[in-house]
Amino acid sequence: MNVTEYIASGILESYVMGAVSDQERREVECLSSIYPDIRRELDQLSEVLEDYALSHSVEPPASLRSKILSQIEFKEPEKQETIVRPLPVDVPTTTGLAFRMSWVVAASMGLLLLLFSFFLLSQLRSNQRTLASIRTSNDRMQAEIRQLREKKNQTDQLLALVRQPGTRTLKLQGNEKAPNGNMLIFWNSSTQQVAVQVQSMPPLPADKQYQLWSMVDGKPVDAGVFDGSTSSDQIQRLNRQVGRADAFAVTIEKRGGSPTPTLSTLLAMAPVNA
Repeated sequence: MNVTEYIASGILESYVMGAVSDQERREVECLSSIYPDIRRELDQLSEVLEDYALSHSVEPPASLRSKILSQIEFKEPEKQETIVRPLPVDVPTTTGLAFRMSWVVAASMGLLLLLFSFFLLSQLRSNQRTLASIRTSNDRMQAEIRQLREKKNQTDQLLALVRQPGTRTLKLQGNEKAPNGNMLIFWNSSTQQVAVQVQSMPPLPADKQYQLWSMVDGKPVDAGVFDGSTSSDQIQRLNRQVGRADAFAVTIEKRGGSPTPTLSTLLAMAPVNA
């Protein structure tokens, strides 16, 4: 059950004002005993309505009681065995009419107060929805800010790698399989860190990735995988340490990498000391 939609339906306001059927009343009482959010909303609405009624209550004139009692005559009934007679009340017609008119006016004012209370509750519900929307937008903005901060921290770390003393920059050009492909490799043999910046490489399917290889004594060593669909100014730091390399090469492998290179997908290769 969607508790938020049920609260927003307006049935709780109708329950508090006594404008629901027996079935709806039983339903609200049952759900309020199960869901704490509904119980709290009922308590809040009851408190608001009670506070409003107390602050706008109208006391009858103090002279009304004495005026009514002055029109009533009490006669002591004749004492008879096992006979009880009601006390006769003689109320003039004009006084009874005035009394009924007073109650009509009071009932009308009560109805107006009830309608105004319903209006205030509706406004309160609207303000609560607006506040919830603002909170959702704020949470979304906070999440985006956190992502931007994380991205900035990663960029700062990569820039620190590029600016480290001893970091070398190698440019790889694509072969006939990727004639327009080119990328940069940033490698520091002292820290054994390596990063790549893809400037132009063919797009790959979702299940494929580029894999970098360091050639050591003619043997390929896994140097990590990277994506080619990032922006041209993004530097990707690889998760492998490369302490020695005579050359670097790039192949296309399954996502996650391969223990050995697929030579048929070799796209670029460049020596370190060219």
